[in-house]
Amino acid sequence: MYSFSDGGTLPTMHLTLPADNREYPQLREFVDRACQQAGCSPGQRTRVQLVLEELFSNTVKYGRREAVPASVTISVDFSGEHPMTVHYEDDAPQHDAFDQPGAEQDFKLSITKRRVGGLGIVLVRELGKDVSYSWSGGKNRVTFSVAADTPWPRRPQT
Repeated sequence: MYSFSDGGTLPTMHLTLPADNREYPQLREFVDRACQQAGCSPGQRTRVQLVLEELFSNTVKYGRREAVPASVTISVDFSGEHPMTVHYEDDAPQHDAFDQPGAEQDFKLSITKRRVGGLGIVLVRELGKDVSYSWSGGKNRVTFSVAADTPWPRRPQT
């Protein structure tokens, strides 16, 4: 369900939903509305969509506590220096996927030499700007921005 709160030039948008595969359409609709509010280009919208789908997918796959799916809340703030800043949080067990050793190095290896997993986090880092993770109040929290001048796609430095 969407909600809006006052603050900044545009109101902050919020979406809370269970981490369930059936919720992808609602997630996509929310991203479309938020990006429309921010005046994002099609490339920016695609980046936000890919990052949020990757984070949501990880929560769906790994965030269950017994048989109960995790809860996900996404907030989009339009008042910063970038067109939008996205705050993603879930109440899944604590897991800092950004602190996995070797993920960046694996990305540089040929596909046959890479270990399974970890590329989604590389995608999040590459497509988001100022990506950060924290564990606070029993929640995993990931924050990222979309800059107006972010080129598509960024190439890894060799």
